[in-house]
Amino acid sequence: MVKFYKKKGFRDAVVLRDSISLDESRENMTINIYVYEGPQYKIRNIKWVGNTIYSDDILNRRLDFQKGDIFDYEKFERNLRQNETQNDVSSLYFDNGYLGFSLRTEEQKVGEDSLDITIRLSEKNQFKIGYIDIKGNDKTMDKVVRRELFTKPGDFFNRALLIRSLQQLANLQFFNVEKLYQEGVDYFPSSDSTVDITYKVEEKSSDYLNASVGYSGSFGFSGSVGITLTNFSITNPFTLGGGQILNFNWQFGLGNFYRTFSLGFTEPWFMDTPTLIGFDVFDTRQIYIYDLRQFGGSLRLGRRLTWPDDYFTVQGNVRYQMNDVRNGAGFYREGKTNQITIGGNISRRDLDNPIFPSNGSNVSLDVDISGGPFLPGDVDFLKADLRLEWYRRLFGSNKLTLYFASVYGLLYELKEGTPIQPFEYYYMGGNGLVIATEPLRGYDDRSIGPRNASGQVIGGKFSGRTTLELRFAVTLNPMPLYLLAFAEAGNVWRDIKDVNLFDVKRAVGVGARILINPIGLIGFDLGYGFDRKAVSGEDPSWIFHFQFGRGF
Repeated sequence: MVKFYKKKGFRDAVVLRDSISLDESRENMTINIYVYEGPQYKIRNIKWVGNTIYSDDILNRRLDFQKGDIFDYEKFERNLRQNETQNDVSSLYFDNGYLGFSLRTEEQKVGEDSLDITIRLSEKNQFKIGYIDIKGNDKTMDKVVRRELFTKPGDFFNRALLIRSLQQLANLQFFNVEKLYQEGVDYFPSSDSTVDITYKVEEKSSDYLNASVGYSGSFGFSGSVGITLTNFSITNPFTLGGGQILNFNWQFGLGNFYRTFSLGFTEPWFMDTPTLIGFDVFDTRQIYIYDLRQFGGSLRLGRRLTWPDDYFTVQGNVRYQMNDVRNGAGFYREGKTNQITIGGNISRRDLDNPIFPSNGSNVSLDVDISGGPFLPGDVDFLKADLRLEWYRRLFGSNKLTLYFASVYGLLYELKEGTPIQPFEYYYMGGNGLVIATEPLRGYDDRSIGPRNASGQVIGGKFSGRTTLELRFAVTLNPMPLYLLAFAEAGNVWRDIKDVNLFDVKRAVGVGARILINPIGLIGFDLGYGFDRKAVSGEDPSWIFHFQFGRGF
C-alpha cells in the first residue's frame, strides 16, 4: 500500500495502524486500515553534481522527469539505477566501462508539496576487459562458448553486452538457463583499469530422442521417432561438444498411412565464422485422399547479421524433389514431376529462454520459388510464410507470461494449372503433428479448410491463425513445468480471392507442458472448438490433444 502511494507521489504516506473485527455471527470480518497520506509531491528542480562525462541534458533524458512532474518514487529509482530496457542512468555508465560508478540522491522539501533533488555522481575510472575465463563446460568446447560472447578482451566493460552474452548462451540450450541468469557470470577488477570476467555454466542434456506421438479420432495415432544431437561434433563424434546439429527423424501415421524419413546436418559456425551450412535428405510416402511419394534433398547457407541489429539472421536454400502422385483423387494431377526450389528466410529472434520464453520476440519470413521463369522443373509456384511471436512478462515476473502469435501462409501459382503437390497446400486443425498441418486446438486434425465434392479436406492456398496464451511456470529448474490457458482462431481458404479474416474458426482451452530430458516436451491441451458445427457438422465439444515430443 505504501509503495502504491509513493508511486502516486505521496512521499510521506505511512500506515498508522490497522484493526480487525467480527460481526455478531462471527462469519463476516471488517478490516480497518488507518493511513496518513500527506501531500502529493511534484518535482521543482533536479541538480546533477559530479558529472564530467555526460551532460545534464543526457542524464535528464535518461531519468525522464520534467519540472512539475509528480514524484513517482518507483519510476525515479528504476530510471536512476536499472530498468528492464537498460536505458537508465546507471546503465549509461556501466555500459561504457565505468565499473566503479556510483550515485546517491538528496531530496529537499520546498514549500508544502515540492521537491528539489540533488543527484551526486562518482564516475571513477573507465575499465577494459582483461581475461575471460569459462568454467563448468565439461563437454562443450571452449570455442563454442566463446564465439557466442559479446564481451571481448580489450573492449571497454559493458554490462548490457554481459547480459546479452548470457542470453546467447541460454539460447544454445546446452546449459541450465536459470542458473546461468542467476549465477552465470562474475567480474572483478584485476587492476585499476582492467576487469576479468568468468562465465560459469552448468551443462545439461541437450540431445533428444525426438519421439512424439499424437492421437485424433480422424487419423488415429501419428507421431515421429528419431534422434537430434544438438551439440554434435563431426570431428569428435563420440565426445560431442562441437555445437553442430545432427538429426534423423521418422514420422508416421497409422489411421491413414504416411511415413517420412529425413536426415540432416547443420554447422552453425562454418570456419569459425557466424556462417551456417547444412543439408537435408528425405523420403516421404502418404496415402490420404491421394497417394503420393516424394524424395529429394536440400542445401542451406545462412549468416548472422549485424544490421539492422545482431539479432537478425538470413538463410538461403536450394531444394530438389521428385514427386510421384499415384492417385490424385480427382484433384491432384497424377504422374511424376521434378521440382527445383530456391528459398530464403530472414528472421529476428530475441528470446530470454529457449524453453520457457518470458520476454522477447521471434519474427520470421520464408519465401520459396519453385520453377518460374528462371528455374527448371515441372512445378511453378511462389510460397510465403510469415510468423510473428511476442512474449511479455506480467508483473515483472519471469514465471507469468503473455504469449501472442500470428501465422500466415500464401501459395501462388506462377503458371495456371501447375501440378502443385498436396504437401505444399495448407491444412489446419488438431495438435499440428500430422505432416504439413497447422495446429488449431479444439478441432480434429486436418478438419479445417476447403473440401472437395466428397466432403474431404483438400488443402488451401492461404492460411491464417492467431493465438493468445497466458503461461504460468510452476517450476523452471531442474524440470521446466508450465500451465497455460489459450484462445485462438484460424482458417484455411481455397484461394487468395476467398480470404475473409473475419471468417475464422475459434477455440479456447487449457493445457500443460513439462520438459523431460532426453525425451523432450510432454504436454496436453483441452480445447473447445466453437465452430465445429460449421467445420465437421458436429456439436461444439471439448477435445483432448496429447503431445509427446518437441516443437510445440
